[in-house]
Amino acid sequence: MKLKNILLSGLSLVLVAALAIGGTVAYLQDDDSDVNVMTLGNVKIEQHEYERVVNADGTFATDTIDNVTSYVLKDFTQAKPLLPATELDANGNPYNFGAGDWDNTLVRMSQVDSYGGMQVFDSKNAQDKFVTVENTGKTDAYVRTIIAMEIGSLTEARFDEVIKTSSFMTDQGVWKVTDIGIVEIDGNNYYIIEYVYNGAKALGGVHENGVLPAGDTTYPSLAQVYMTASATNEDVEKIDGNGNGTYDILVVSQAVQAAGFANAEAALNAGFGDITTDNHPWAGGVKIPAVVEDADGLVEALESGKDVVLNDDVKIDPAGMSNAYGTTGINVKNGQTIDGNGNTLDIKGAGGTWDSGINTTGGLIKNLTVTGSFRGIFINHNSSHSEPVVLENVIIDGTTYTISCDQGMNQNFEAYNSTFNGWTSYAATLGNAKFENCKFGEGNGYAYCRPYAPTTFVGCEFEAGYTLDPRADVTFENCTLNGVALTEANIADLVTDTAKVTVK
Repeated sequence: MKLKNILLSGLSLVLVAALAIGGTVAYLQDDDSDVNVMTLGNVKIEQHEYERVVNADGTFATDTIDNVTSYVLKDFTQAKPLLPATELDANGNPYNFGAGDWDNTLVRMSQVDSYGGMQVFDSKNAQDKFVTVENTGKTDAYVRTIIAMEIGSLTEARFDEVIKTSSFMTDQGVWKVTDIGIVEIDGNNYYIIEYVYNGAKALGGVHENGVLPAGDTTYPSLAQVYMTASATNEDVEKIDGNGNGTYDILVVSQAVQAAGFANAEAALNAGFGDITTDNHPWAGGVKIPAVVEDADGLVEALESGKDVVLNDDVKIDPAGMSNAYGTTGINVKNGQTIDGNGNTLDIKGAGGTWDSGINTTGGLIKNLTVTGSFRGIFINHNSSHSEPVVLENVIIDGTTYTISCDQGMNQNFEAYNSTFNGWTSYAATLGNAKFENCKFGEGNGYAYCRPYAPTTFVGCEFEAGYTLDPRADVTFENCTLNGVALTEANIADLVTDTAKVTVK
């Protein structure tokens, strides 16, 4: 099968990026097992996925980038509706599989330091999914991205007619695309495609011979996805092979140091092996998240051990829920993930003084606003769990306590790009806490933080009138109070006990 270098359209499915894992390798392999590391360099990558920003009136936001009018990008959101492309020609027939014309407005990849631009389809039913790889380490690297697209019980020939994708200049050699074939992952069929980055020096870019320099980002491999106008209800039923009501796309990126290898394929195959239907990143299975849009669905998915993506705001009243339990709104078990997808989780307590919105023993909570409960997030001590509690792009507001935990918590706590409005207090005997690029302000009459665990604040902002009462050592690095840089000279305006404080 040969996927066409155009977009794809769908019917009534929901588009979901089930995985966005950045794999790394240092000469041979680096996968948290015994490693034969033969380099002093730091090979590290991050995989990014973007979409265009949509204005309130439904149009796409534009800006002037490099003196060219361009669409503005933001991080990809999960659970977008995947509908059939419906663009027709003058005779009323589907044009370009229903995708229609290319849009004249370019997408300039300023977010990833791209010097080029690309067109996208006019059709609103072609879903954006710009996948790029950033070299965040200190060593030049070769990279590739492997994408598995759900095929279910469709034949390969029919899948090729129904699902289409677009990429950035794959025909010109920016990416070398290889169709690997159909594989079975957890009882469901997927079609795997390998994208090896070859750079774009000859096309006016800055990357040569496939080498991605430290600090740089690739052009997008995958850009848009759509299901063609010829798709039928029967096609949709067949393609959803695991019956979860979503169209699942699995994405993994890998990197190998460039030094000592003749080319990207030699390096990547040495580190991870040649990608085949027997050797691919999902040979050991994959955890597909459940897309939910109501309280019962959320609780049921979490209780069954699934990761969750919210497809709407969710309001939980434990007293009125069919699956209610305890005085906690929901339980996030060790290792689970909740992706709020930009939505709000409003949780009403069941009447107890210490009702919690989210009770967790270790996991990832991201892209979510938490409100309504007495305690936004409660970290529950469990000596058998060692995974940290991690927050990314979380807003906790409209609660009294933003986060709290019981004495003796042994997990580390990490928060990135998050907002805590209210009383923040957390205890630990073994764990450490880190807040990076976070904001702290007033909520429910409180503007207070009492860290019992050793804590580092990096690039954080504190509102005027905020108080931090440390019961353990605290470090501030590039932080501000009411917009003014925190220094040893003014740290007493924020902290009650400066003896426990280091300011960098």
